[in-house]
Amino acid sequence: MKRTSKTILGLAIVGILISVWLGNKGSFEPLVGCASNEELNVYCNFMNPEDLAITPDKNFLIVAEFGGMAPLVEMTPGRLSFFNIKDKTRVEAVISLGISEWGSPECSRDLNTPFGPHGLDLVQRKDGKLQLAVVSHYPKESIEMFELKEKEGWMLEWKGCVNAEGQYYFNDVSLDTSGNFYATHMFDPDFSLARVLWNVFVKSDTGMVVKWSQDNIFEELQYTKGSFPNGIALDKKNEHLIVNYNLGDKTVLFDLDSKQPLGEYQHNSPDNVVVKDGFAWVTNHDHSVTDSLKCGANVNCTLPFSINKLSLQDLSLVVSYKFESKNMGVGTVGLPHDGSLWIGSYHSDRLAEANLSVSE
Repeated sequence: MKRTSKTILGLAIVGILISVWLGNKGSFEPLVGCASNEELNVYCNFMNPEDLAITPDKNFLIVAEFGGMAPLVEMTPGRLSFFNIKDKTRVEAVISLGISEWGSPECSRDLNTPFGPHGLDLVQRKDGKLQLAVVSHYPKESIEMFELKEKEGWMLEWKGCVNAEGQYYFNDVSLDTSGNFYATHMFDPDFSLARVLWNVFVKSDTGMVVKWSQDNIFEELQYTKGSFPNGIALDKKNEHLIVNYNLGDKTVLFDLDSKQPLGEYQHNSPDNVVVKDGFAWVTNHDHSVTDSLKCGANVNCTLPFSINKLSLQDLSLVVSYKFESKNMGVGTVGLPHDGSLWIGSYHSDRLAEANLSVSE
């Protein structure tokens, strides 16, 4: 195969980045203790609280504790938990086994096998029930469905799953009120670390949004192709879809009827997106890939990030909340509630709370 000078340069850059990753594990000073500061209040004893949702009574956060995903890190199990916003306490989610009716007929689950949670979404269905969808990478690739119930406290009842093993590699999921979902397929399941790093520079299309319907059919939305699709949120009121392209450094608003983009917000490395209070809240990583590689084995990757409040009409910027994150991991999600911004991370043992009025 003939290699161009551009390809050779790219491979050289990838080699340098891999050597940085291998040779600088833990090169940033690890955090000691669990101390809050003027910027962020922190609450510890989590395992990478990557994504968040809030219960209908507004008293608890549902937390996806992320184990990891290949090829970036070793694949390990994670867990689901609840965080009491008032008491500032964490409890692991109680999960019972229900009837499989919200997924595909061939997909089953042994509750003795751990989950590998990543992105999640909670909606109230047309029938009034509360449905939680969770991307799970462990022990196989799937979207797990739960009913959120209140029985002397909030608990989860498993109600089915959709198997994507060997076909898709999901990051985040967004439900409609009928139980259908949209999910971001990041890249092929056999994608290598070198190809991920190469795409930091070339930003070629690696994945797309996939829609799953109750008739158990996957539909690939070709018009959403991009570089490392990450966070996703369905604006149900307007029939719009918001998609973050992590390596493409942009967030795009799509009209589901016309299949056309309605707006775009360009900012480095967007992660999760939350639709709440009439706005889109997009979390961006405000640092370079070489910095994140150097976090290595540190439990907390203390790198700067921002949470950007965007218009639902065209994704124009309303206000940006910037965080130095000296006592927190890299932010992956920002969920506003009652004057606070609740922040999760893919590389941290803690949740953070920021005061919205102070952070502006």
